[in-house]
Amino acid sequence: MINWIWRTALVLLVLVFAFLAWFKLTHGGGKPYPDLSTTPTLSDDQISAPIELPFPPGMVTSGPDGRIFYTYHMLHRPERFVDATIFEWRDGEGVPFPNQDMQSEFHGAMGITVDTHDRLWVIKPGALDGLRTRLMAIDLKSGDLVLDHTFEDGEAGFAQDMRVSPDGRTVYLADTGLFKFTKASLIVFDVPTQTARIVLKGHPTVSAQNWVMRKTNGKPYRLAFGLLTFVVGVDGVALTENGEQLYFATMSHDSVYRVPTAALRDTSLTDEQIAAQIEFVGTKPMSDGIELLDDSTIVITDVENGGIGLLTPGGPYKTLSKEPSVDWADSVTVAPDGAIWFTDSRLTDLIDQFANPADETTIRERGPYFIYRVEPE
Repeated sequence: MINWIWRTALVLLVLVFAFLAWFKLTHGGGKPYPDLSTTPTLSDDQISAPIELPFPPGMVTSGPDGRIFYTYHMLHRPERFVDATIFEWRDGEGVPFPNQDMQSEFHGAMGITVDTHDRLWVIKPGALDGLRTRLMAIDLKSGDLVLDHTFEDGEAGFAQDMRVSPDGRTVYLADTGLFKFTKASLIVFDVPTQTARIVLKGHPTVSAQNWVMRKTNGKPYRLAFGLLTFVVGVDGVALTENGEQLYFATMSHDSVYRVPTAALRDTSLTDEQIAAQIEFVGTKPMSDGIELLDDSTIVITDVENGGIGLLTPGGPYKTLSKEPSVDWADSVTVAPDGAIWFTDSRLTDLIDQFANPADETTIRERGPYFIYRVEPE
């Protein structure tokens, strides 16, 4: 009887080690990505940190009139300690937007963006909490919730960044997927009918490549004590001013791409037909948020090197800022005056081996946290 127990235990132990070895091979591999950063071009007087916060920021966006909005990053679970999640930077302080009473609706919010129709859009990805994802739009003038849509099960579970067409009728969202367990995709949301179309699901341009992302301290970014490499699918999206091209960038990927929005909206086209219209734009660093300048130069964050840079279509990547104190250059926006704003969400510094957020004491002790402003040239 004892021998049987020992043999059973040994078999189980072998099976566990075999599973861990398989998991490490399939989900914990990858190779370091080349450092594309160049000598930073910004001088000290061109970059400042006007927004100082007690908790790490997530997204930042600018309205057509120059109003600045930002969030606390949802992965830090700020609702454990504070009531407000979405703020407007007004007169040197963060004011809950549109008011304090509505803030409970925004707990878990990830992406925000302002469209040309004076609406602040908010996406709450639900998959991590076993919920359905929720998309909302708030009128900037009245503060009223003018759209509130809950996606179907299996839709937009990890939706993060988004942009709205100039006519206000279409929202383009990036669904990153979860590591390599679920497939990334782009989502085309039709505002008048409140229907969603998932496109390019699992396509190589929206899927993570086999890179090991580095933290800003140079160490590989892995979870579960090295078993799981931190990789992310399509994340940053940006629209040309006329709305005819959607630029998109997958975080764990070496390239930026663009695709005609007409193809994304054409429900008669298959994914293969849409993919045939995708264009390679340029080689990039491991990135998070992106945005476009008027000449279609891409402003892009560099999450491995604590900064941001520029990528001209067909040209090389050029570093604007590279700061050792910036842990995770996350979201970026370009204000009407040409100033570039970006957030440092401090993900590698405060998220543990099992993707759990730090406690309040740790977060406060390691603060403050900043949103940076780059002056226009």
